[in-house]
Amino acid sequence: MTVTHKQSVPSLRMRMGWLHAWVGFIAGLILVCIFATGAMAIFDTELTEWMQPETPSAQPGIPSAAALEQAAAVVAAQEGKEKNRIFLSLPSERDPLLHVSYMEHDVFKSKTFHPQTGQTVPLRETVGGMLFFSFHYTLYMGRMFGVIFVQTLTIGMLVTLGSGIIIHLKALLPNLVAFRPQSSSPRPWIDAHVIAAVLFLPFMFMIAYTGVLIHANRFFPNTATERPNRDEPDRNGHRQLSPLPSLAPLLTDAAGTFGADKLGFIQFSPKTVTVVRADSSRIGISRDHIDYDRITGERIGLVSKDSPAARTSQFLSGLHMARWAPISVRWLYFISGCAGYVMFATGLVMFLIKRRRTATQKNSLPMEVAEGLALGTVLGMPLACAGVLWMNRLLPADLPTRVTIEGSTLFVLWGALTIHALGRAFGRKVMKGWIEQSSLLSLLLCLLPVLDLATRWKWIAGQDQTVYVAVDLTAVVLGLIALRLSVVLKRKTNTINNLPEPSLSEEITS
Repeated sequence: MTVTHKQSVPSLRMRMGWLHAWVGFIAGLILVCIFATGAMAIFDTELTEWMQPETPSAQPGIPSAAALEQAAAVVAAQEGKEKNRIFLSLPSERDPLLHVSYMEHDVFKSKTFHPQTGQTVPLRETVGGMLFFSFHYTLYMGRMFGVIFVQTLTIGMLVTLGSGIIIHLKALLPNLVAFRPQSSSPRPWIDAHVIAAVLFLPFMFMIAYTGVLIHANRFFPNTATERPNRDEPDRNGHRQLSPLPSLAPLLTDAAGTFGADKLGFIQFSPKTVTVVRADSSRIGISRDHIDYDRITGERIGLVSKDSPAARTSQFLSGLHMARWAPISVRWLYFISGCAGYVMFATGLVMFLIKRRRTATQKNSLPMEVAEGLALGTVLGMPLACAGVLWMNRLLPADLPTRVTIEGSTLFVLWGALTIHALGRAFGRKVMKGWIEQSSLLSLLLCLLPVLDLATRWKWIAGQDQTVYVAVDLTAVVLGLIALRLSVVLKRKTNTINNLPEPSLSEEITS
């Protein structure tokens, strides 16, 4: 019995190693991008403010009656349009302005007002941080297929984490307490992989588990949750609309139930006006709301889901999205997201190192494709995200197609950088591709503050600088890390004299 047991343990580790490597590599090619955009999505509201440099400072709170009247006029003008859903986003600590958001020709647009004065704030149209948020959970492949695809990858992540614990369990503590960047390869990559995975292991499991469960209705449509009330048009395709009541008394009443700083947005229908609780009011995203009669303005009732199943679902959604979190916790989410990116990026490199050692001339094409795709995702996606920020500031503010161009920039750049990576890999110069892309990433990020000041200087006097300084400093820190990577890779390349056309894995393992 003892002999059988001793033989079964290595066998289990070998099987888990195969599962960990292949599932991790296949899923990791996209999960690297999901973690990169997910880390940015934690600060989606702040990124939107950075991408609208005209944003003035304002105090959060219930808007003035004058501001609400101005917003209501825009709502009334947009309401009669067919299939047009309109939201009035109320000021919050993260976004202190008043926004009327609506669809126009299948494009999401908004008009912004100062919450105290009611004056229109002329902000440029932009994809904002929502671009990264949407990519993070749909890959821009649609809210049905895209979400299911991302969920499938996330299940692969859970498999990778579980198998990784098994195969690294014995050497976990030594690898965790010792980071050896000067050691011969692949030791630094293993150390970085283990440290990023283990130190943030609870976050990794939490973010993957909740990410699967909060969209379970995509796999099981009958579990879909109700939305705040939406009245349908009549049989002729028109909605019978009465004038809007005064919104100020409605918000005062709702503030008595939810709290003055806990109001999220207002939704309109032909019969009711609905005030929805802010997602940031507590951990669970409940979407509790109060309905008011559209004609009289009288309260109809509070709608709240209090069942254990609903509360559990709300808690998991809130835990994943972190809209409740104070700034310190959101920074922790951001750092954890970056750690997830590092975990999968180093895992991809380690996979290639091991396979390149046994690759032959006959099966070199799959290796070259794998090396090119790894480079195109690990560095190509961050470069594409940085390119979106640059394009946002370089395009004319009044360009009609700027939203389309900004959104397309992410995919055009990502595709171009992947083609560049594959070209370097097929030419057996993929290490040169890593050096080129990491150097370019460092350049774009480190120069982002210069671009920010050069394109924002005329609005600086009336702004709170916190968001802009935070984005710029974060870009510089990440840019310096990319610069360090390019220097290390260049130094490693210069030590290789016997490989005129080195590959990534051949150079690293030398």
